[in-house]
Amino acid sequence: MKYALPLLATLLLITLGCACNSKKQIADEVKPLDNEHVMPTLKPELMSEFAGYNGELAFRLYNMADTEGKNLFFSPHSISTALSMAYGGARGSTRDEMKKVLSFLMEDDLHHPAFANLNQALNEIGKRGNASFNVANGLFQARVYEELLLPEYRKLLQQSYDSDIESLDFSDYVGSAGYINNWVLDRTNNRIKDLVSPDHIQASNDGMVLVNAIFFKGNWQRQFDPKATYEAPFYLTPDRKMEKPVKMMYAKERFGYLETPNCQVLELPYAEKDLAMLVILPDENSKTPPTIDETSFKRWMGMLKNQEVMVHLPRFKMDLEFPGLTDMLKKMGMVSAFNEVTADFTGIRDPKGGADLFIKDIIHKAFVEVNEEGTEAAAATGVIMATKSAATLEPIIPTFRADHPFTYIIFHRPTQSILFIGKLADPPKPTD
Repeated sequence: MKYALPLLATLLLITLGCACNSKKQIADEVKPLDNEHVMPTLKPELMSEFAGYNGELAFRLYNMADTEGKNLFFSPHSISTALSMAYGGARGSTRDEMKKVLSFLMEDDLHHPAFANLNQALNEIGKRGNASFNVANGLFQARVYEELLLPEYRKLLQQSYDSDIESLDFSDYVGSAGYINNWVLDRTNNRIKDLVSPDHIQASNDGMVLVNAIFFKGNWQRQFDPKATYEAPFYLTPDRKMEKPVKMMYAKERFGYLETPNCQVLELPYAEKDLAMLVILPDENSKTPPTIDETSFKRWMGMLKNQEVMVHLPRFKMDLEFPGLTDMLKKMGMVSAFNEVTADFTGIRDPKGGADLFIKDIIHKAFVEVNEEGTEAAAATGVIMATKSAATLEPIIPTFRADHPFTYIIFHRPTQSILFIGKLADPPKPTD
């Protein structure tokens, strides 16, 4: 039986000044990881605290990007991981702003170990056999400046992010971009293509590329019967005057379910017990839409009751581009990192080498498919950095009919970490 697959690659592109004249092979061999250090295992309550902080960023980005009538899908976990790798080299006001805006609020000695613990837990999922899951990180730097990479930064990436570290000939824009893209393809089951362009490598001016890739492939715990799927309208507006045909899946099963004055909430577990999707379906007749934030998420999770539900959920598949993260993060107060004058990433490269960094732009693309078997998703983020120049009654089976815009979240159950989040507002035309 085929699996469904969420996966994601997050790219962090860092650049610095000076031209590279090296004409050696595209890449040096991967430098061995330093495995002498054992990462501490954090207590569950600390991991829950960590997940809450990351959730705050996830929902802030979601609410800023949410536009009426527009679909949305991205991976806050991948974005946070990639930016955390850069944060490890940030200093001064640049670091302070990133800490506040990105909700990196754990104690300094716990922040990076928390990412290591969560990513290790996600990778362990893939070893259990109920689903495929892999988180990978890599640093690809211009060979001409490889000696400037600070040993303590290399150690941080290896110990906390299990990161590959390679040196490329960045004067070969096409070759370097192709090499990085192949690395991403290999770690995302060929779902994320052409993540880096030759123009990105050229614009980096002998910099580096930090990449995070996350891959998940798994089925629903209770799969939908394809024979029960039927064609139905999906209403694009509350007045139901605009609609689109969709293939609606149907199941009458026991699920985690909650009904509030302004929405219905449904938890769809995957065969892998540590993963699930939460679907938030607004009440079209309510004048007050549900608040989509970390507080609501935690409250809903604590109020779900297992009961029989008649579920109608559309089958959908789409490619999306997340609106510019750069402007969002600036509006949230992360300004210094994007400023050529004030940015301070001197914890990455030796500052005596005159290779100072600043973030120039952030790009994020995504793919998602939801069908009778499960979920398939892919995404890529590019952060381009440039050089400085109730009562007991006879139970009534509720109906959860997702025939109008809804929010959906894929999360790690033990920590309630948000891995993917999206909104279906305008379903594409069914392919069959």
